[in-house]
Amino acid sequence: MTDTYDRRVQLGASRRRLEDAQALDSQKRWAGAVYLGGYAIECSLKSLICYNEGKNNFKDTATFKKGMQGADLHNLAKLLEALPSLERFIQLDRTNTYKQAWNTVSFLWRNDELRYSDKQGDEKESRRFIEAVQILHRLLLEKQGET
Repeated sequence: MTDTYDRRVQLGASRRRLEDAQALDSQKRWAGAVYLGGYAIECSLKSLICYNEGKNNFKDTATFKKGMQGADLHNLAKLLEALPSLERFIQLDRTNTYKQAWNTVSFLWRNDELRYSDKQGDEKESRRFIEAVQILHRLLLEKQGET
């Protein structure tokens, strides 16, 4: 059985969930696209936390050991707090590219609400969200030497 806390698994999942989000968006399944796009960011943040701490498994990180469990494992703001240099980078972004992308993703990704939603979602919102996810995903992968 695969250990879902493994850094490489999280990294691979982030890539596949972004592809899934893009596919759902193109099929007018906007709520699902947003849900999976946010999940791509969640997985890439966990992978980056492992990378920054030199760990191969999220359970071995100081972040996890300090008590990040349960719902916090899916909280993008809490995951970003575990990456203070990235958080500062986003806050100080003079181009507003990363700051705006982060604000879009963190505002629109309500994972529990989306997970159980029976709504189709909104096309414009989904497209804006997916674009923001692509920007952040690329940044998060670059920060760990991935492309």
